[in-house]
Formats: sequence, structure tokens, C-alpha cells
Amino acid sequence: MATPTLKLNGVSIQRAAAAAAPSDKATAAPPPLQLSLAVENPGSQPLHVWASWRAYEYDAATHVLTVYLTDHTPTPPGITLISKHPRTPAQVTVTPKGKLNIKVAIPSTIRRRTTGPGLGLHFVEEPIGQVDRVEFHVQFGTEALATIPHETPDQHRSRMLAQGDVVRATIPTTAQKE
Repeated sequence: MATPTLKLNGVSIQRAAAAAAPSDKATAAPPPLQLSLAVENPGSQPLHVWASWRAYEYDAATHVLTVYLTDHTPTPPGITLISKHPRTPAQVTVTPKGKLNIKVAIPSTIRRRTTGPGLGLHFVEEPIGQVDRVEFHVQFGTEALATIPHETPDQHRSRMLAQGDVVRATIPTTAQKE
């Protein structure tokens, strides 16, 4: 039997206009970026595709937004994860020979580590600027990933990492609307 494949065909980005709140303007979070990822299942069996993001990165120099719809994500340098609370991802089913658009809301800012006074970690939030391409890492499988009662976080994370395959593609954006 052939290995199932998933095609990533296109992406559009919509930037929602920020709501003007006169007194809370400095503290209000900017609206998220709305991504729409077009996927296709050329195979003969349904595919269960992750539809919730786990991590994202933005490179202002190259205008590339990287989005991980998978638990196969890089750990930031100098960061040690001390808490493991895996969540079962949102998933969508793409029927055999079917096409589907996955809608994903990504924060419109990126938090970067920076130097600061004293000990500890310091971060600065920067807006995500122009996006020319989106690099997607999307996990999918022939069976849906279910939540199992009384499973330990390590068991759950191991199942998520072992489920299906990850497809990667860098796709030029087709629209950026304000």
C-alpha cells in the first residue's frame, strides 16, 4: 500500500483592521493574522490533518512566516521546557481526492529574546510585517489522534510525535488584505 500524501497548494493571509479603542489602544493586543491554507488529498483514504498551530516564527529580513501545525517543532535556543502539558490538536478530515481550506489564526506579533538588565530572560514583541512566503510544517495521518483518558503527558506527546507524517512546503502568499 502506498504511503499517504498531502499536498499544500496555496495560502492567503488576511490582516484584520485593528479596532480603535481610545483609552485601551496601548494595551490592546493587535488582531491576529488569518491564514487560509489550501490542502489536497490525492490518495484513496481519508486524511486527518492538524488544524491548530503549535509554534510560529517570522524572519523580517526574508519576509518568511513559518507555521508549525505539528508537535515536531524546534526548541528555542537557551530555553528548557520544564512543563509538559500536551493538547490534542484540532484536526480536519480531508476526504479521498478531496480539497479543503484550513483556517488558522496566528498572533500578529512575534516575541523575540533580547538582552536586558539583571538575570533572567528578557523579550520584546515585534509586529509581523510583510509576508511574501509561508513555510508550513503540517502533520497528518490516516487515523484521527484521540485523547485517551488517564494517559500521562509523556505518553500523549509520544503518540502525537509518532502519528502519521509531516509535510513541509514554502508557499508564496496569494493575498494580503488589510
